[in-house]
Amino acid sequence: MNRHHFRACPIILSTAAAALAVLASGAARAQPAPTDSASAGETSATLAKEGPGGGETGQSGQGPSSFLPSLAGPIGLYRVSTADTGPVNHVRFALHGQYFKSSDFLIAGDTNSRLSGSFSFGYTPRKYVELFGALLASSNRNQRDPNEIGRSDPEVLKSFGDLVLGGKTGFPIAPGFAAGPELGLVFLSGVSDLSFSPKSTSAWLGGVASYDLGARTRSPLRFHVNAGYLIDNSSNLYDLSGAMLPTQKVTMFAYGIGYSRARFAVGVDAPLAKLGVPIQPFGEYHAEIVTANANANFAGAGHGNRDQQFMTLGLRAHVYRGLALDAGVDIRLRAVDPEYGPPLPPYVVTFGAAFPLDVAALARPVVVTNVVEKPAPPPTTGTVGGSVRSAEDGKPIADASISFVGRAHARLGTDPDGTFASGPLAPGPVEVVVTAPGFETTKTAATIAIGDRSAISVLLPIAKPVTGILRGRILDRAGRGLNGTLRFAGAGNFEARSDDQGAFSAVLPQGFYQAKIEAPGLPGREMPVDIAAGQDRNLDVTLRPPNPDVQLNGQTVVLRVPIKFRSGPPKLEATTKMELDGVAEMLADHAEIKTLRIQAHWSGPTSGPAADAAKKLTEDQAGAIKAYLIGKGVSGDRLDAVGLGCDSPLVPNLTSGNRTKNRRVELLVAN
Repeated sequence: MNRHHFRACPIILSTAAAALAVLASGAARAQPAPTDSASAGETSATLAKEGPGGGETGQSGQGPSSFLPSLAGPIGLYRVSTADTGPVNHVRFALHGQYFKSSDFLIAGDTNSRLSGSFSFGYTPRKYVELFGALLASSNRNQRDPNEIGRSDPEVLKSFGDLVLGGKTGFPIAPGFAAGPELGLVFLSGVSDLSFSPKSTSAWLGGVASYDLGARTRSPLRFHVNAGYLIDNSSNLYDLSGAMLPTQKVTMFAYGIGYSRARFAVGVDAPLAKLGVPIQPFGEYHAEIVTANANANFAGAGHGNRDQQFMTLGLRAHVYRGLALDAGVDIRLRAVDPEYGPPLPPYVVTFGAAFPLDVAALARPVVVTNVVEKPAPPPTTGTVGGSVRSAEDGKPIADASISFVGRAHARLGTDPDGTFASGPLAPGPVEVVVTAPGFETTKTAATIAIGDRSAISVLLPIAKPVTGILRGRILDRAGRGLNGTLRFAGAGNFEARSDDQGAFSAVLPQGFYQAKIEAPGLPGREMPVDIAAGQDRNLDVTLRPPNPDVQLNGQTVVLRVPIKFRSGPPKLEATTKMELDGVAEMLADHAEIKTLRIQAHWSGPTSGPAADAAKKLTEDQAGAIKAYLIGKGVSGDRLDAVGLGCDSPLVPNLTSGNRTKNRRVELLVAN
């Protein structure tokens, strides 16, 4: 969408199409003979193990035909790169065209249309590394009133021969997740000659990441994120000084002249080939923010908007021997104003084809063999088959692991219906170990008979709950240990007691609990507790008698001696500090109070310099109280200090007594 979104070259369409045809015929000639089916199956199994970025397959087991280039060359969707890099010695090509036409788009009364395209390609020289490139060009037509005065730009502007070169890596980080950096260069062809314009060369650097849900679930969805920065020097391509603004607008749009910007994109696609449907719907969202200074020639032409956003909806279909056809549409969501570059078209239709090629397969000679039937030798092995079910309810257990002790390369998993069948095994007794998440490991025995299948049925008991340990002490205000009781309600109901030193220890199943702590003669406390499996957590609880000077009345904290300040810089008196010590203890005892709002008020006029000074004074007062509470161990995240100045008087400021009432501090629960 603009030159900086990359254009393709209509002139090379016929040449590229012929190249695809030659490659397709070459690939057909290079298909292995029937006797190579076993090794081909082994290769497919190897390719399916890697996941995104593995250099093999990033689409939940799709073959190399799934690694197809984007419009600019790297493996991806249309403009979103994925963290896939393809198998080693894998080459891919793509040919795309784009079209749009709109009236009153650049200039009122004009009709603008553009036809562009790209011939993109990529190659994987080694694992986790991809090199890519693209040839780009476009043709733009701006139809206008022939009698318009002062326009110096021709009605049709063409640009051919732009070149994109780059590379990226994609490393597997976790099952289904891969990420890596991407670097690209854009060499723009000159406007008035056939060579590149060196000073217009642009570059981008960013990162790509992909997550394949198919690595952990049966879902075919994949998610991708791109982020980076484009150093755009295309403004050096054409000198527009002295030209009319309409001429500048049309020329900048036709040649894709833009400015440096930060770029962010997310994409999602669904390779449905794993479900037996050879199509791949996908969607993209792009956001860009121009970081360069505004073009002074367009000052006042817009509202200073420097960001643009668009989305892409597309569909790719795998039609024959790796050949894929695709189509999609870009939809503008938001465009930059003229001072920050040419606008995005309201829509752009994209269509094209892509083809992958395995260079190693082309180099492999075609082997023609004569099949000679020989009598099958007598069997020397046997097999084991059966089912795995839950001992609790008898339901089948899918993906349970079956291993045969002492037999190499004999591990397998159960099907969704809980059944399994082993490969050939040497005859004799064998110990079978069965494991599954959430169940206890179970062992059984089987006897392998030559030429026969031994049947076994395994029932797995549900695994015992996993526990964690909670340790700590129950203390009084002076730090002395208390004999007390702890009751936990959550994954179950449990109880523990502390000794004479206040120490306690409780073994609890993992999960969330509401703990109630009690000791004779003191009010109890309640608090949430999170128990993690296999972890030892410490919790010390202090129980103290209620402070008569501090009471929680609904959503208001009421102090026996209200907090007041004198004129001048805020200073906390000794009595005020004692009251605030009680507030800190109350917050420690009431974990349900998420936020305590400290509101300071003053008396005086509600506008003018005096009101501004009162506002600043009350902000300092509230801040002083907050700082003191933080010093007493209260988390700053639980405190909100607000100075309201003279905005909220309790009574009219008519007498000195009323003014004293209005000069106050309020403590409110603001959950």
